[in-house]
Amino acid sequence: MKRFVMHTLALACMAAAAGPALADASSSAAFGNLVITLTDLDTGDGIAPSLTFNLNGPSFIDSRAEGFGEVSESYQFQNYAPQQGGLFTGETHSAWSSSVGSIMTANNVAGFTWMSAEGAAHSALDAYGTYRAASIGATPENTFTLSANTAVTFSVTADMHARTSMGYNLEADMAEYATSHALLNVGGMVNGTFVTDAQERYIDAGFDVLDDNTVVGVSNSWDGVLSASFANTGGAETSGFLQTFVIVEGYSSVWDGVTPVPEPGTYAMLLGGLALLGVAARRRKA
Repeated sequence: MKRFVMHTLALACMAAAAGPALADASSSAAFGNLVITLTDLDTGDGIAPSLTFNLNGPSFIDSRAEGFGEVSESYQFQNYAPQQGGLFTGETHSAWSSSVGSIMTANNVAGFTWMSAEGAAHSALDAYGTYRAASIGATPENTFTLSANTAVTFSVTADMHARTSMGYNLEADMAEYATSHALLNVGGMVNGTFVTDAQERYIDAGFDVLDDNTVVGVSNSWDGVLSASFANTGGAETSGFLQTFVIVEGYSSVWDGVTPVPEPGTYAMLLGGLALLGVAARRRKA
């Protein structure tokens, strides 16, 4: 998860260094600590539990950033991992938004050990941005063969956040919005019947209206363990599949001229973090 934390800090630092961003929307999602567990459903059948991957579709990242101010910008990164083993990252930046997806790919049934997606959109009196980032474990999916009378469980820790700072600009009739979406889905054929176990989480952030009719941004988060299982209760081996992704999307609104500018100390802290990232990068290159 270290890489995920570093990317989050980097996005925040870029936002602080980019200029007079006065309101923003941001979101993130991450999977980590992948655990694959096999369970013997019939210890007396003489069959040792086994899991063999058949087709590992490549990991895929989609990163998009758009900015709308004095000029309009639109950038997109879409690519498949060149190999299933190593860090795979894609990112895009506009003057008013940033997004990044990262996957630690692996030559295993899941195709990864951790993955993350995050983005931020900023604004000024006459500017706003949009973003999207998707990290997908395999396209279209990973497939495997599971031994008879065996269950497999895939578990990951998930960490998700969505936030808006202003929420809604009443004068411009524009809203801020941020979403975070995560999926862990496993299934296959058992005794002629298709079964699936989809574990999914979705959070978003828009705005709240207070008792005095003022509008404010909101934040939501969720973290926990997602576990999806597939049980082959048949007397012969069978095929299964695994789908995983984390996706974030969001957009900002032109600033309302009221929402306070972040404290200078916040910028100083973020820029200090950027300097630390630069030192770490130079050490890795050395």
